[in-house]
Amino acid sequence: MKGRRTRKAAILTIDENVSEMEELAYSAGMDLVYEIIQRRRRPHPASFVGKGKLQETKEVLSTRNVDVLLVNGVLKPSQHYLLESELKVECMDRIRLVLEIFDDRASSREARLQVQRARLLYEIPLLREWVHSAKSGEHPGFLGGGAYETDAYYEMIRRQLARIEVELEKLGSDRELRRKRRARLGLGTIALAGYTNAGKSSLLNAITGEKVLVEDKVFSTLSTTTARLDGCRKQLLVTDTIGFISNLPTFMIESFKSTLDEIFYADLVLLLIDSSDDEETFMEKLTTSLGILFPEVDVTDLIVVLTKTDRATELAQRIDMVRSIVPHVTTIGVSSLTGSGIEELHAAILEHFAYLSR
Repeated sequence: MKGRRTRKAAILTIDENVSEMEELAYSAGMDLVYEIIQRRRRPHPASFVGKGKLQETKEVLSTRNVDVLLVNGVLKPSQHYLLESELKVECMDRIRLVLEIFDDRASSREARLQVQRARLLYEIPLLREWVHSAKSGEHPGFLGGGAYETDAYYEMIRRQLARIEVELEKLGSDRELRRKRRARLGLGTIALAGYTNAGKSSLLNAITGEKVLVEDKVFSTLSTTTARLDGCRKQLLVTDTIGFISNLPTFMIESFKSTLDEIFYADLVLLLIDSSDDEETFMEKLTTSLGILFPEVDVTDLIVVLTKTDRATELAQRIDMVRSIVPHVTTIGVSSLTGSGIEELHAAILEHFAYLSR
């Protein structure tokens, strides 16, 4: 990532399901060398894992060094402080890891500002905890080992946030002007939405003839990309958007609100769900995505697109699962790799806009 050396990482978890954390680590360019598991119903209030497991983790780290310990969960500032103080290694929870990936992938001015805003809002409570709990001393990750005086750093955060808010507001106004101009010109808008790594960029290429970057990594798209739908007289613009992920805190969602607005203001939303996922993962991603879209998006302006059908073995069952939650929504299976279902999807899109123009 940006010329950075590959960091060795380990995962600390109280949940046996670490697949998403593993995928995030891979997307962050980390070398995942081992995992430490403690089966608990909920995190320990002070140290995330129990005291015995914390001591065991310290011993493991002393013999098998890593650059960063990835915590499969969201740490409270007090937990973050205790873990880094005890383990003497940079500890990165799920949100911090997502922010690091965002920081690496942001290319547009707006995306970079959104990432900066989210990162600063994430760091403020950590800073308060470190000021409260440790007036001095080296910190292995946050604040870079005491490079800044904490009060000066906090003031810098406040000034940066104020500047970022002003810039984002101006960019948001520019975006709204472009949206109104498209409406005046009679341009129809289609938004590709869905869980991260669902195949949105691949589908954009398949239905528009564009050649945007396609990576088998989460959050390969942070900035929106817009292209014209192939094969129709009406001007229909298709926009690729940032992928969804479950259980993001409010400040993260708010930081990327302008990107999500591209979905909410669209005339038609294509919700992409990976049909090759196992049943539990498929249902989790489906419900998470629908929870973000509803009620802002009307079901009549929604098409559920089951992607990667070339890898799916139970497509009919997946369609039934969608209809069990949203009975009357149009559901189409496609493969951007083989082209299967693309014509059917294209016809459904044109039918939707023919209906709107009546």
